[in-house]
Amino acid sequence: MHKQFIKTTEIEKLNKWIETNPRVVIIAHSNPDGDTIGCSAALALGLRQLGVTVQCACVDTVPEGFRFVSGTDEYVQDFDVKDFDTAWLCDCGDKVMTRFHEAKPEILSDGMTTINLDHHPTNDSFGDINFVDSRASSSCEMTLELLQKLNIEITPEIATALLLGLYTDTGGFQHQNTTPETYKAAATLVRAGGSISKIAKNIFHSNEFRKFKLWGKVLKNLHLTEDGAAIIGAHVDDYQKLGATRGDLNGVIDWVSSMPEAQYSVLLSEDEKGNVKASLRTRKPDVDVKALAEKFGGGGHVKAAGFTVRGGHLQKEVKWKIVTD
Repeated sequence: MHKQFIKTTEIEKLNKWIETNPRVVIIAHSNPDGDTIGCSAALALGLRQLGVTVQCACVDTVPEGFRFVSGTDEYVQDFDVKDFDTAWLCDCGDKVMTRFHEAKPEILSDGMTTINLDHHPTNDSFGDINFVDSRASSSCEMTLELLQKLNIEITPEIATALLLGLYTDTGGFQHQNTTPETYKAAATLVRAGGSISKIAKNIFHSNEFRKFKLWGKVLKNLHLTEDGAAIIGAHVDDYQKLGATRGDLNGVIDWVSSMPEAQYSVLLSEDEKGNVKASLRTRKPDVDVKALAEKFGGGGHVKAAGFTVRGGHLQKEVKWKIVTD
C-alpha cells in the first residue's frame, strides 16, 4: 500500500488558509541544501497557480549549483515581516534552522500563521499547520503529494525542483532512506518533465577551479581518529583567499565518507559571522550521526546530520578542535 505523508486534516486547514488570500514568505533553512531549495521553489511555483502572493527567502544565498532551478534568482536574504501574514518553513527540523528566528521573532509569533513542511524526525510540529513525516525520503517527496492534493499542475519547472530534493537527500538514490515510494515519486516527476540530467550536470559536472583548489587544501588536513572519525576543517581564510565560499565545500564530506576506514566523517567550517558549522555523514549501517549532533544542540538524520557552535573558531595542531570565545 502506498504511503500517505500528507494528513487530510492539515490539507483542510490549508484550503481554508488559501481562501484568506494570504501573503506568504517561504523560508529555506540556512546553509541551504537541494531539498530545502527544491521544496521552497516548487511550493512558490505551485502556490502562484492558486493566486497566492509568494516571496522565497533564505538567510544565505542560493548555492551556484542550485541556481538552475526556476525562481531561485528571486530569493531574498532579508524581508519586512509586515509584508506577510504567513511564514512557510521548508525542510526545517527546528525553527532555529532558518536563522531568521532571532532578527525576526515575529515570523514565529501568535500574530503570524506558521506552516511547517519537513521530514526530520526531530521536528516537533511547531506550526499552525504541519506537514511532518519522517518516513519520507525528503521534504520534496512530501511536497509532490501536497501539490497533487491541491490539484496543482506539476510543470517541468516544478518537477525539476522536486527531483533536486529527492536526488540530493537520497545521495543519488543510494542512501537507506530511498524507498519504493521515492522511486515512484521520481518516476512521476520525470514523466512530468523533470530533468535528472540537468540536476546531475549542475551538481556533479560543473566544478570550477576554485572549488578543486579548496578541496585540495581541506583534504590535505584530513585527520583520522582512533575511533574512525574522519575530520576535515576549513577556516574562513581558506576559501576567501581562493575567491571561494562555504558553498564550494559541498560534496567534499561525501568523498571523505567513502573511506573504508571512516566510521563517520565530520566537516568543520567557519563562517563569516564567527560560528563553526559541523556536517556529519556516515555510510556505516550501525552508526547514528544524528545522535552525535544532538549532543551539541543539532540534529538531522541517522546518516546525515549537523550542528553549529556560535562564537567559535577552529584550531588544528594534530587534531581539529573548536575553540569558543
